[in-house]
Amino acid sequence: MMHSLLVAFVSACMLLAQANPGGGSIAGHVVNSLTSAPVPRATVILTAAQVRLVAASDSGGRFEFTALPAGTYRLSATRAGFLDHGAGRPISLGENEHVTAAEIRLPPQSVISGHVLDEVGEPVDRARLWIFKQVYRYGQRMWDRLNTVETGDTGAYRFGNLRPGRYLVQAFDHRAPVDNRYGTPPASFYVPAFYPSAATQQEAMPVTVGVGAEVSSINIQLFKVNRPPSVRIRGRVIGLPPNSPIIVSVGLSPTDGNFFGNASTQAMPPNYAFEMRAPPGQYVISGSVYSGGPEAYGAASIAVTGELDGVILTMRPAPDISSRIILAEGGQVNLKDVSITIAGISTFLASGEFKLQSDALGKLNSFPTAVRRPGHFSIVNMRSLPDGYFLRGVKLDGQEISPEDFEIQGSAELEFVLSNTAGMIAGTVVDAERKPVPGSTVTLISGDGRSRSAKQSVDDGGMFRFTNLRPGPYKLFAWEEVDDDLWPDPEFRKKYDDRATEVTLRANEKQNAQLLPISAEEVK
Repeated sequence: MMHSLLVAFVSACMLLAQANPGGGSIAGHVVNSLTSAPVPRATVILTAAQVRLVAASDSGGRFEFTALPAGTYRLSATRAGFLDHGAGRPISLGENEHVTAAEIRLPPQSVISGHVLDEVGEPVDRARLWIFKQVYRYGQRMWDRLNTVETGDTGAYRFGNLRPGRYLVQAFDHRAPVDNRYGTPPASFYVPAFYPSAATQQEAMPVTVGVGAEVSSINIQLFKVNRPPSVRIRGRVIGLPPNSPIIVSVGLSPTDGNFFGNASTQAMPPNYAFEMRAPPGQYVISGSVYSGGPEAYGAASIAVTGELDGVILTMRPAPDISSRIILAEGGQVNLKDVSITIAGISTFLASGEFKLQSDALGKLNSFPTAVRRPGHFSIVNMRSLPDGYFLRGVKLDGQEISPEDFEIQGSAELEFVLSNTAGMIAGTVVDAERKPVPGSTVTLISGDGRSRSAKQSVDDGGMFRFTNLRPGPYKLFAWEEVDDDLWPDPEFRKKYDDRATEVTLRANEKQNAQLLPISAEEVK
């Protein structure tokens, strides 16, 4: 009897514990940020220090986490058809406290879809497509290639999971060309085409998509190009040491949209003559060391109108670039760990990003071989500057140059001039009720174009701080969410100029600002 009563008591306690679990709870809804409709079957993730719990929203978009100890938590969610929602505002939960109205707003994905057709309107199966998004980098708009898809047997394609923006779509026909005559190359080819049926990015029609928009019928019609007759191009490489064993790779690249003009060969010692064939057109001919010697490069523009003899390609040693940091006001400061990121831009030879690292006295490591070439460069950022310093200017062989776009043609000395008169802008991002908005983003824009734009995520207290700033005018924008590809673009920011906070910094000055964020729904 006693045993039966004990079993009954234990069972009752277990049922009571299950019905009334200890600890706090966080409950709420997942909704479509565009329509506020519930989002069912979303994966909801709750994180804190050493805690990661997962729930699923029900048919009404509701979720709940129970038996939670006191602490600070963050919520995020994912769902097919929606862009991921990163961790939002922190939720502070007290002992046995219950939060019942947490809301996660998932932005619906944008979609571009259509068909790839041949010249008579028939679907092209197994066509490969690329999508390019318009971004703003190195002070200019450009097209950044994203992902790829293939068509099925109906010629249909679909790019999902897109953010709002402007896109180009390009299609390639992967089918083998008709080649039914032995010993003769195919007379014509399908060439890559941008929507709707364009040979180049300049002729392509951009596709603009908004939040959650599905843009269909973006049909691309492929076209054939007849192979033009090729002509002979002959020349010689010069500028190499006498009796050199160096072998030079010589390449020909069309600059006028010619699909058949790419060619390559090697120039061998002792006379370094080369010969290639290509259709008439505009080209860049370039050379680089294949083997047998130190790095050297050459490049020139040529116009091919017929048989061409006597092309001269002059090779020059890779520029030996020494670089250092100097202090405008003199004195000494520890410059160890200062890093400078530089990108090769708008040039045939120089490309990619690389980092220079400083020692304590300001001497920077050498340019890496892969990018130590003639071309145009841009300073992307500087990190770990000493407190109170900013980049006042850049000099190449003693001459002031633009850090946004400068050209290196030969060996030179590059100097980065720091000044100790930097200012600081700090502050908070708050909502209409003056409560902090952690998880938001603040962007800083130079009002006179003399400083690079900067971005900072707001901390859990809604606070931000920009240091090492050049004295001068600035604009501050706060965003709940903003695309990193868009906010640096002046045209994009024009729409939100009335939401900017303007600050003018004097030398060594600290200013404070309180910002209201631009909501995610306002960003188009």
